[in-house]
Amino acid sequence: MKKIVSFFFLLLFTLVFSSVSAQIIRGPYLQSVSPNQGIIRWRTEQATDSRVIYGESPNKLTKLVGLKQAVVDHEVIISGLKPNKKYYYTIGDHKTMEAASEKRYILTAPKLGSTQAVRIWALGDFGSGSKNQLEVKDAIVKYTKDHRPDAWIWLGDNAYSKGLDEEYQKKVFPIYQDEFFQNLNLYPAPGNHDYAGKHDPSEPPYFKIFSMPVQGELGGIPSGNESYYSVNYGQVHLVSIDSELMEPSGLQVMDGKGAQFEWLEKDLAANKLPWTIVYFHKPPYSKGSHDSDTEKDMVKMRQNVNPLFEKYKVDIVMAGHSHVYERTHPLRGHYGINATFDATKHIVENTTAPNQYAVGKDGQGVIYIVNGSGGQLGGQRDGYPLKSAIYSNNKIGGSMILDITKTKLEAVWLGSDGEIHDQFSITKK
Repeated sequence: MKKIVSFFFLLLFTLVFSSVSAQIIRGPYLQSVSPNQGIIRWRTEQATDSRVIYGESPNKLTKLVGLKQAVVDHEVIISGLKPNKKYYYTIGDHKTMEAASEKRYILTAPKLGSTQAVRIWALGDFGSGSKNQLEVKDAIVKYTKDHRPDAWIWLGDNAYSKGLDEEYQKKVFPIYQDEFFQNLNLYPAPGNHDYAGKHDPSEPPYFKIFSMPVQGELGGIPSGNESYYSVNYGQVHLVSIDSELMEPSGLQVMDGKGAQFEWLEKDLAANKLPWTIVYFHKPPYSKGSHDSDTEKDMVKMRQNVNPLFEKYKVDIVMAGHSHVYERTHPLRGHYGINATFDATKHIVENTTAPNQYAVGKDGQGVIYIVNGSGGQLGGQRDGYPLKSAIYSNNKIGGSMILDITKTKLEAVWLGSDGEIHDQFSITKK
C-alpha cells in the first residue's frame, strides 16, 4: 500500500510539474508597471486560462487574479498595489501553478513626485544572438548585482533581422529571462528591424508582444497609439517615440508635423518633472555604421525635431541604429552636417570638471547619445568620430546605466568587458 501511495504522489508530482515546464514557452515578463499596477505576460504551448497568485513574500502568496478565456498569449493586470513595493508572484492556470521564486517579482514604480533615486538600464540594437550580446548582458548582470535597475528602456532593433516572433523567441526572451524579464520594468521603443521593412504598426510582432501605456496611465499625455508613449518614473519623465512609424498621411515624426510630432510637443510642454529623457531608434547625429550627414531620416530628425528638444530643455536624447557608442557635448543650434559644427557656437554647457555639468535655471544644451552596440557592433563612416562628440567607441559593445536623483544624474557606459569606458554627470539646482 505504501508503495502504491508513493507511486501515486510521484506520478502526480511528475504530471503537474512536467506539464507546467512544457507549457510555459515565453516569460513571464513585466509591462506598463506604474506605482499602483502592472501587467504580467507569458506564453503557453497550449491555450489555457490565466492565473496569477501574488503577495508580499514568495512564501506567502495570498491574492489571486485570473482570466477564464483560454489563450496562448496571457496578459494579466494586477492593480491596487502600493508604490515602490515588491510583490512576488507565480503564474499558471486553474490546474497547475509554477513554483514561487525570489527572482519573480514586480517592483512598483515610486509614487509620482517621489525623490527616491532611480536606476535605468538602456540597451540598443541587441537581439542579434551574437557573442557580443551575451557579453554585454553578462557585464550588466555583474555590475548591477548589488544595485538592480528599476527600469529598462530599449532603443529599437530589438530582434534581428526582421523583428519576427520567432526571432524574439530565440534571440531575446531566453537570453534575458532569468535575470531581467521576470522582474524588471520594461519600456521599449521599436527600430527599423522590428518593423521588418514595413511602416504599418498593425503587422510587426513588436506590437503584439508588448503592452504600451498609451492612455497616460503611467503619466504624461495619453498618446492613444502604441508606437509612442511617456512614463513618469520618480523624478524622471521618459518619452519613447517611434522613428519608423508612417502615419496614414505619409508623415513621420522627423517631418516635424503630424500626430506623433504634435503629441510629442504637448507631452514635453506638460512635463513638470526635473529630468527628461527622450529615446528612439534613429539618431540625429552619428558617424558609426550609419551616417547622419547623408541618411534622410537622420537629417530630418536633426533639422525638425532637435529644436523641440531644445525648446523644452530635454536633458538626454538617446538612440541606437548605429552600432557604436557616441556621446556629444551638450548641444544647441547645430542642425547642419558634421562639417558645420562649431564648438564656440554649438556647445552650451557649464562644466565644473571634465564630464561634469551643472545646469542653472536657463538650462544647457541637449546631450545626444548613440547607444547601439548591445548586440550588433562596429562600423564607421567618413568623418568618424563626430566633431561634436566628447567620446566615441566602435571597437567594443556596451550599454548604459543611469542613476538619477532629484538633483543629479550620473551615467556610465559599461563595455562588454565589464569596464566603464565613459561616464558623466549632470547636477541641477
